[in-house]
Amino acid sequence: MNLSLDITRLEKVRTLAGKITARCPACAASGHDRSGNHLFINTNTGQFGCAALPSDSEHRREIFRLVGTHRERAPAEERRWRKSRVKLAAAEVQRNRIAFALRSNLPAIIASHQWTETEARADSPEQRMEWLQDPRRFLAALFDPTDILWTGETWDSGNLTYAAHWRTVGAWQDAPVNDVGPMVSPATWHSGIVSRSAENVATAPFTVLDFDGLDGNNPRNHAELRLHLAASLAITRWLREALEWKLAAILFTGGKSLHAWFHTPSRVALESLRDTAPALGIDTGLIGRPEHPCRLPGWAHHKTGTLARVLWLQRQWPDW
Repeated sequence: MNLSLDITRLEKVRTLAGKITARCPACAASGHDRSGNHLFINTNTGQFGCAALPSDSEHRREIFRLVGTHRERAPAEERRWRKSRVKLAAAEVQRNRIAFALRSNLPAIIASHQWTETEARADSPEQRMEWLQDPRRFLAALFDPTDILWTGETWDSGNLTYAAHWRTVGAWQDAPVNDVGPMVSPATWHSGIVSRSAENVATAPFTVLDFDGLDGNNPRNHAELRLHLAASLAITRWLREALEWKLAAILFTGGKSLHAWFHTPSRVALESLRDTAPALGIDTGLIGRPEHPCRLPGWAHHKTGTLARVLWLQRQWPDW
């Protein structure tokens, strides 16, 4: 078997019939492919690639640069490579330790930070119903009047047909309520764009946590939904009180999930949350993706017909 990659430098190596799989070193360098199955090597031809980026020749060149066998590495480069592997391994151990500790202590966290829907509603700094249920007021509570926001259905993006879905907060206040929503992104946008893509995001002032069920298990009935919402509120309270994350709003979507709006924390805090999100029942899809849409209050959920409603709100801006 004549391979162009040094197998001894790879992590999580598995040999199958005619193929070797392992953690892709190029993905691992940026903290990805933790399952360790992106890299594949054909043992008959020696050809290799990354399952995550199969057509990316630059990515393959980076793989070869990191673990290729066609050249000897200088001692200094070898030391740097080994140091980077030790650092990545230590980070992986730490992530696993945090996730395990969190999962083990989650029942205690939920028990010590109980927060019912009634209590959260009573604790809300904003009590006026027009601010809690009107999607226009919800936007005005959280964003600067000059911020450009997108609202609409998930498909309202991509060409000039959808230009009206980007307006300033002030313009949304003057619009009929049915023009607003039912979704919004927790991002502000550059002027003149018509595509809800990551490169068009101007700022990401908020991170929305979507609680979709502990360990990814969605509630199947009303009893499980009540327990799920109670756990979601307790974890939100724990993030706010124990980790001192700045809470902006809590919204029940009308379906099976709760959305907690937090002022976006540091990059390190976000990465830590992303690693532990499954243990907390948080969908990783919204974390670090401010272009992703989430629900606005006052609109009926498309599956249940139940109105989305705000449970807790801290206004950032004065009344209009």
